[in-house]
Amino acid sequence: MLKSAALIRQLQDSKNPVYAHLSTWILAGMAMTMQQSFTIYPFDPPGDVARLRGEVRAFLAQHQAKLGVPNCWVVGDPGFSRALGAAGFLGMILPKEVGGHARHPLERYVVIEELLAAGAPVGAHWIADRQTAPLILRYGSEEAKAAYLPGICKGAIYTCIGLSEPGAGSDLAAVRTSARHTPEGWRISGQKIWTSGAHMSHVMLALVRSEEGSERNAGLSQFLIPMDAPGITIRPIIDMGGDHHFNEVFFDDVLLPEWAMVGT
Repeated sequence: MLKSAALIRQLQDSKNPVYAHLSTWILAGMAMTMQQSFTIYPFDPPGDVARLRGEVRAFLAQHQAKLGVPNCWVVGDPGFSRALGAAGFLGMILPKEVGGHARHPLERYVVIEELLAAGAPVGAHWIADRQTAPLILRYGSEEAKAAYLPGICKGAIYTCIGLSEPGAGSDLAAVRTSARHTPEGWRISGQKIWTSGAHMSHVMLALVRSEEGSERNAGLSQFLIPMDAPGITIRPIIDMGGDHHFNEVFFDDVLLPEWAMVGT
């Protein structure tokens, strides 16, 4: 900011009218930016945030040997995830009736901040706790809530997200993995690629085409797919650093129950 102010002062003092005119435009742009800034309102944080932060740090001190992991949000340690669940640091914002703790989102933020700052291996439960559990709570069937939410809160069930395909990367409206409705349930066939953590996940939340003959955004649905279901093959993709985070996942007529569809 000081360097910017000095530059503007030099432009204003310049005898060149172009530079003087330029300084006016810069000042106008800065004023507009300030007007568009977010307004922060004071509020009282819920509970005792300082105490909670201390509790998390005390927990981490008991697991010192597992900390300091680079890119810790993709590195999974099931034992550490279960310990977090037992300590009440997973499923924090979920209701108690599904195994959660009914805490405030800011309290969850404090826990996540401390875990990432310490380089804790949170990759196993990361997606499940962050987004799959809230999605199931809001849109999932009662069967899905009962099957998955208590285990996610315990740090015992991990999830991955099936989006990209060989012919559908950023353009997810081009997905071709299909869900065919049958008297027995839904049959999933196709392939997903670049699926982070599929090799250590229990469930995939997959975007597939559930309406035959549909194109683009029409006819798409999400399904919760158990990764140990018959007909699923997982193949590792090793990156240039020799690490295994990504996977290819193949579905060969995988049978799912009716309640596996999200949003019904």
